[in-house]
Amino acid sequence: MKITRVQIANWRSIKYVDFYPEDICILVGANNAGKTNILSAINFILGERWPMPANLDDSDFYGRIRDNSVYIRLCLDHPYVSEIEFDTSKPQYSLNALDNQGRPVRPFTNAHREELAFAYVDASRNYERQFSTSRWSIFGQALRHLHQTLKDSGEQLTQLREALNTAHGLLQTEQYKAFEQELKNAFAAQLKTARYDVSFEFRTLEETNLYRSLYPTLVEHGVPRSPLEVGSGVRNVLVLALFQAFAKSFRGDAVLGIEEPELYLHPHAQRSLMKQFEGLAMAGNQIFISTHSAHFLDVARSDRIVLVDRCKDEDDEVCTQVQMASSEDLLAARKKLHPYRDQMTVDSVRAFIRNVRTAEMTEVFFASVAIVVEGPSEREAMPVFARSCGLDFDEYGISVVSAGGKATIDTLAQLYEVHGIRTYIVFDNDGGKPSEKAANRTLCRLLGLHEADEPAACVNDNYAILQGNWELQCRAHVEAIQAGLYDELEIKARIELGISSDRNKPLVARFVAEALVQQGYIPQFVKDILAAVKKKLPEVPGSEGVFG
Repeated sequence: MKITRVQIANWRSIKYVDFYPEDICILVGANNAGKTNILSAINFILGERWPMPANLDDSDFYGRIRDNSVYIRLCLDHPYVSEIEFDTSKPQYSLNALDNQGRPVRPFTNAHREELAFAYVDASRNYERQFSTSRWSIFGQALRHLHQTLKDSGEQLTQLREALNTAHGLLQTEQYKAFEQELKNAFAAQLKTARYDVSFEFRTLEETNLYRSLYPTLVEHGVPRSPLEVGSGVRNVLVLALFQAFAKSFRGDAVLGIEEPELYLHPHAQRSLMKQFEGLAMAGNQIFISTHSAHFLDVARSDRIVLVDRCKDEDDEVCTQVQMASSEDLLAARKKLHPYRDQMTVDSVRAFIRNVRTAEMTEVFFASVAIVVEGPSEREAMPVFARSCGLDFDEYGISVVSAGGKATIDTLAQLYEVHGIRTYIVFDNDGGKPSEKAANRTLCRLLGLHEADEPAACVNDNYAILQGNWELQCRAHVEAIQAGLYDELEIKARIELGISSDRNKPLVARFVAEALVQQGYIPQFVKDILAAVKKKLPEVPGSEGVFG
């Protein structure tokens, strides 16, 4: 089974969202964006509580207003259920399921929901809840699968019953028999009727109950320990292991949800876990992930990413909204920009992005604004100048991405823009090489400018074109402030940092920026770029300082 569409209305912080999840659906956004509410809505339909209006709290309604009708609809790729819908505005059948011919499935029972169950691990990593024998916990679902397999096993079940009978016989010692007989006699004497008799039953050794006595045990240096005796980090790993073992062992078509899988895990372990998630998806499972870690994102598969944000809608109400883009959306944008590249496909676009990707390219999916720059000098210097202007990039959620060359800028810009990420582009106008001239013409086309081999330097609301490159334009502005100052700072940087001539330009650029800030000098073109970037922020405090 897979969920092919998710529609949610008037649920907690969500006024209305609608998206089409992939085999791995990664929800990213700020802490209060509403990622957890999306997972909780799916869990409400397929998880622990039976979804009825009476089971809703005030906090489950958008704006805590019960007059807002909650609506949750999941479209499914399933052999006989095409969708399941919860709608509190309907007088009856608030939970409706349709088969693949669009006909109601009635009655829609717990047995149906168990088959469509959503195995969900929330951020609390409640060990006791996840390893409980409840029919809706992951461990409880696993026990049901084990028991059903045993019931269907035929000869193996017969052998088990014979073994249990033998065990029962061994337990019936002479003292046990005497004790049971005394119980029978006392019961009969008190009741004075032949209607009832009494005997003992070994419930701990009853075939339908054996798996319910399973309990995970940790072994440390040969000594068994309860998981409750160890730290929360170890219990977190155990819950994650249960999550993976369930998907691999019992379903192969499970829908799984997990909040913040990065908890308690170092970067290498996070990347390793994501590889395991990839394996689960390849085995036929679907995974919903809510995360703040870039290690679970792959820009080459940005179609898996759902950006979750809390912002004002067309009615000026602040609510959770989502944004996602398919691989076909990106391919269409790329073909429009490069109409003569006939062989461009989804796979070729992914391959290019995969070859140039860096960790900072992925970080943008958590950002309010992305600044795509040509090289690392801009990436190192701009945050230094920005902090001195009261625009701390980390505080405002602004990411600077070095494209690693002019030819990559247009790909990254289109990747971010199809996902609705506010993007600002900075590139050099130097056109010494044929490849640089071609890249300049492409970027002009992207920005709606007249195509030119060397476009004029300028700072615009959406882009900045530098005269020559970062170092040359910075030098020109600093020299206008004080003759010889830039050369003096560059020489000082190379001496203090032990850098030879024409090497490590990003380190020199950052050193020069820090020195200029200490002296109160900020190049005017940098001020103009930062002012334009600040305008792109979704909500900006009153302008002040150099932006006044």
